[in-house]
Amino acid sequence: MSPKTGVLGRFRALKVSALVGVVALLATACSSSNGDSAAEADSSPGAAGADIVVGVGVINPDLDAFSATSPPRSFYAYPVWSLLTRVDTLGEGAKVVPGVAESWTRVNDLTWQFVLRKDLKFANGEPVDADAVVYSTKFMLDPKNEASIRGKLGIIKQVEAVDANTVRFTMSAPEAILPRLLGAMPIVPPKEHARVGAKAFNAKPIGTGAFMVEKFVPGKELVLVPNPNSGQGKALPASITFKAIPEDAARVAALRAGDVDIITKVPIDGIKSLESGAFTVYDAVEPRTYVVDLFTDSGPLTDVRVRRAIAQSLDLDALVQGVMGGKGQVGQGQLAPSFMSGYCKDVTRYPYDLAAANKLMAEAGVSGLKLKFQTSQGFILNDTLLAQAIGEMVNKLDAVESVEIAPMEFSNYLDVYYNRTERADFFAWGMSSSPFVDASVQLERLVTGYPQHNIGYSNPKYDEWFGKLRSAEEGTPERQQAFCELSKIYKEDVPSVAVMTMPDVWASSDKIRGFKVDQAGNPAWELITKVTG
Repeated sequence: MSPKTGVLGRFRALKVSALVGVVALLATACSSSNGDSAAEADSSPGAAGADIVVGVGVINPDLDAFSATSPPRSFYAYPVWSLLTRVDTLGEGAKVVPGVAESWTRVNDLTWQFVLRKDLKFANGEPVDADAVVYSTKFMLDPKNEASIRGKLGIIKQVEAVDANTVRFTMSAPEAILPRLLGAMPIVPPKEHARVGAKAFNAKPIGTGAFMVEKFVPGKELVLVPNPNSGQGKALPASITFKAIPEDAARVAALRAGDVDIITKVPIDGIKSLESGAFTVYDAVEPRTYVVDLFTDSGPLTDVRVRRAIAQSLDLDALVQGVMGGKGQVGQGQLAPSFMSGYCKDVTRYPYDLAAANKLMAEAGVSGLKLKFQTSQGFILNDTLLAQAIGEMVNKLDAVESVEIAPMEFSNYLDVYYNRTERADFFAWGMSSSPFVDASVQLERLVTGYPQHNIGYSNPKYDEWFGKLRSAEEGTPERQQAFCELSKIYKEDVPSVAVMTMPDVWASSDKIRGFKVDQAGNPAWELITKVTG
């Protein structure tokens, strides 16, 4: 077989400089930032009432909160919608706090009761009451409706209004963290939602969030203004305008030119130059694991030896250092990041070992593999570069003839994610636990028959341990044992490769004040002010 060269051509000489095509772009990007720059040196106070413009990689095709639990979709939808509870990810510990519900009680193993606030109304005058919660829950549970949160909340068997301000949920099996999961449960005005239909409603939703929609051009622009019916207090900006700028360099250029005030997904090679100018860089790690799904339903990846070989062909340290400039955390053979509830210190990643990987491929009796790798563009930081680097690592395997990288426009990417169109051998995405910040959310995606983004994986032992996890109270040894058993099975079966925990890098002009990104990766838009004059 002829030598396989490309971005990883000089990889063995020095790991950090392995990505020949990539490193040229990243040579100045390996410094870290804590956001201390010109904006923080200038202590001028910001003023409320500013118009804030944000450059983002993608904008949702809709504002559907029933399918928007993680960034970037969540940071457009959650500021608008009403949610039954909220997970306070700005504070420490990611505690569950009131949303539409002001309190809740676990009646028994299968029953929870929620008491609602009495002071909330939707903008159209409908009350935010028990009937609205029941309607919204039944809509979410109906399989005819697209709602990705059904995968997390499908355990709800029945919902009923006890009185105008009390709702009772009955489960089909115990779910000890239901209040946390309901932090993703949108509440809609029943009459208006039924009148216009879900599609029209999702173009201009009505909620009790800090903002309301003034203008929405799917995929291009979204303008939010303060909601006079907010249940969360008054938002400080006069408006937040999101503009889709898919190209990383173009977003940075827009920030430099003053066309936008804030940008997301700062390219690694742009960090140092922004830090040296009149900009603030915000650097964090979000609860999102970059995973490469291995399609286990048919084809060569049905053999676990092939999947393990792929896992061992990936030098994860080189990916974090070379592609991400040292930002993010190297994956440790499990879906949970090391800082999250559910991480198991006894589970470690497969070591990078190309010789061992080739041996596994030979044992599996495969050769001449032509693989396809589907990836997003501008959805995940450095998504295309990561896919190219991973593809070249896999292409070093003797049994692999080629790896085709297939970058996808966002709406087409979502079609594959939701199994509406054909999936390839590899599919890369950011598996987030937002807004819950609990590893059970990530681990549940591999339960047999999981309704959204099913990759064909099934293991009865895994399903059994997930049932035990669901019934165990938060913070107990029983729950941690279930987490570890699930992660051990995940490592053994390799339905996907947990490559890294993703960095979350934003930047703003030095005039922006109060910008914060929470543990779930969602900015607190309502707190932003801007220096005037």
